[in-house]
Amino acid sequence: MVRAVKIECGISFRLRDNKAVTPTPITCFVEFNGKPVVKIPTGAKILPSKWNPEKERPIGGMKGLESIEAGSITEKLSAVRTTVENNYREHVNLFKTYPDKEIFKEQVMQSISGETPTHKEEDRPDPSLLNFFERQIRLSREEKRLIIKGPRKGKPYRENTIKSYEGSLALLRDYMGSRKLKALDFDDITMGFYHDLRSYMFEDVSFSLNYFGKVIKHIKLFMKEAEEEKLHGSTVYRSKAFIKVEEETDAVYNDIKQLEAIYSTDLSGHPGLMNARDLYLLGAWSGLRFQDYSVLEEKARVTGDFIHIETKKTGVFVAIPILPVTREILEKYRSEDGTYLYPKPISNQKLNDYIKTIGKMAGLIQPVSMSVPDGGKRVKVTIPFHDAMGTHTARRSFATNMYKHYRLPALTIMKITGHTTEANFFRYIRMTPEENAQFILDTVMARKAV
Repeated sequence: MVRAVKIECGISFRLRDNKAVTPTPITCFVEFNGKPVVKIPTGAKILPSKWNPEKERPIGGMKGLESIEAGSITEKLSAVRTTVENNYREHVNLFKTYPDKEIFKEQVMQSISGETPTHKEEDRPDPSLLNFFERQIRLSREEKRLIIKGPRKGKPYRENTIKSYEGSLALLRDYMGSRKLKALDFDDITMGFYHDLRSYMFEDVSFSLNYFGKVIKHIKLFMKEAEEEKLHGSTVYRSKAFIKVEEETDAVYNDIKQLEAIYSTDLSGHPGLMNARDLYLLGAWSGLRFQDYSVLEEKARVTGDFIHIETKKTGVFVAIPILPVTREILEKYRSEDGTYLYPKPISNQKLNDYIKTIGKMAGLIQPVSMSVPDGGKRVKVTIPFHDAMGTHTARRSFATNMYKHYRLPALTIMKITGHTTEANFFRYIRMTPEENAQFILDTVMARKAV
């Protein structure tokens, strides 16, 4: 995980020369990202003998400055502190990352002097990829940067997408800190950078291949947008070697018998687990993502045999058939006036924990082999099946069961799951080569029997 960005910065005031015999400048030191990074001149000067280094303020009284002079310096330092704090918090709240130190220093000094910047940060043609990253995130939050293709063309980006950008930006800042880089300009995006970032993510911080692929995807996206604005002429990012890599996952799914075992497990006396079980099964029989099936009461509308809902990720309205188990769960939570109340929403992490416990209680303890990332490679581990289950297992179970057990056409299932290509759909569902061969054999033999 990328470390959290602290909302507060460290601020201290020090003298340029503690041994000066004439008034020496007072400098503001700003600390964030775990170290002092910015020095800002305050415009104030003082004799070292009239300065209290522990309290970081002028000494007043008989041995110090006149009260008017001491008050003037104190007031100026207070104004600098307030300006630094306001600029820092505004940046962190907006971008969820630490600011670029040179731009931050310039903005603070302009604020102190009362000058109007000749260029807004978001409009300045800057050679820094990270500054462009920040600008695009800001424009996305302000709904000035819109989606240009797909079913949500012309609409603003969703919060999850923006947070994903912020995660990549924070990781790149961590990478720069690790490599002691002062900047990451457009021209720095070379194949050497690509391989070094991969090495950093695998060997230094042990991230997965898919996470590396996501960061590369965002770099390619913003490099392309910056090139379209004529901010650079680099083309390396378009090379076939500069690829967004991804790996197949070993995610499991629940077959029909397992779902029946989960449904029939006696959870009386465990209302929390019962609520979690019902929530999970709604996902397993609807094909919705957790972010949708966990908030049905807020977003869903039941009409006859269908659940109508606008999916959060794609913004597409879908009609979900109410299958038998779904119907039983809906009726269970239906109030006397006929209103559907649904299971109580819980967090993704809590449901992840609960469903593992429920799976164990349902007897899903058989060993399953999984691969996990280790230094950019995958190593095999064996764990109980229930420990491999999670919130997304429900949706994967729906897609796989509808295709494998109920023999529905892939395109029909894709209308609900939202997969845009059959290639992505078949990578998503869980079928071994043997199961696929058996599926073909059973289908052919069934038609022959008719």
